[in-house]
Amino acid sequence: MINTEAICPECKSGEIIKRGILQTENKGNRQRLGCKNCGHRFIINEPFKRMRNQDKKITLCLDLYYSGLSLRKIAKHLKTFYPDSSHPSTIYRWIMKYVGVMANFTDKQKIQLGQELECDEVEYHRRKNHLKGGKGVAKNWFVESIDTKTRYIVYSKYIQERNTQELIKFYKKVKVRSRGQTKVICTDGLVSYPRVLRKTWNLNKHATRNPKVIHKITIGSSGSFNYKIERFHNTLRERTKIMRGFHGCVTWTDKISKIRRELKPIKELNK
Repeated sequence: MINTEAICPECKSGEIIKRGILQTENKGNRQRLGCKNCGHRFIINEPFKRMRNQDKKITLCLDLYYSGLSLRKIAKHLKTFYPDSSHPSTIYRWIMKYVGVMANFTDKQKIQLGQELECDEVEYHRRKNHLKGGKGVAKNWFVESIDTKTRYIVYSKYIQERNTQELIKFYKKVKVRSRGQTKVICTDGLVSYPRVLRKTWNLNKHATRNPKVIHKITIGSSGSFNYKIERFHNTLRERTKIMRGFHGCVTWTDKISKIRRELKPIKELNK
């Protein structure tokens, strides 16, 4: 029987037939298809290709991790509900692999944003040496930009130094991903922000009539706050408080900085 919906991944032919059932230990029976043109055999609708564990098990680990559980607690949870548990190092590799996949997916989405962005950074102390007994703490930063209308994380980055050069690189990315939809940028009273915005958004402080972008400075001592970005920082601290300094891994911290940008449902943002 020919399957008219499937297409061969090798020759792109539509002449597809069923070629038996593939029996797997963890995923059950999967329908195998074959191409009459080139003879290639394949399985369709396989989001976790060549992964031996169940799809629900992998997504459960990702969800538990971003909910605040450590790797060992996730492994303990799997041992309770799944007959074949997974080692914490295996869960670690899943996260490192699929966070990048989700990041590439969300970067390609054209999100309908509002006109106002809130941008801020939060300080984090990272252990310099990952070896046991290693001394020294590095003062690093998480920098984020959130849309106030959809609460979508436009861009987030982990930087080791909060200097003008790093902030300029960050806001250039924010400008590209906002695609000209931003009219107001809200920041705190950091001295370097006006210069950074002039370099990236061509912000003209002397333009008083119909400026393209307005820089709104919010200072906590005056009783006003950027509530949405500060609320996101609370979620970020909830995730990082159990990481014990990240053990010196800068790559790992950069994965954590994508905590909400990948998991926020795209359909919810476009409502």
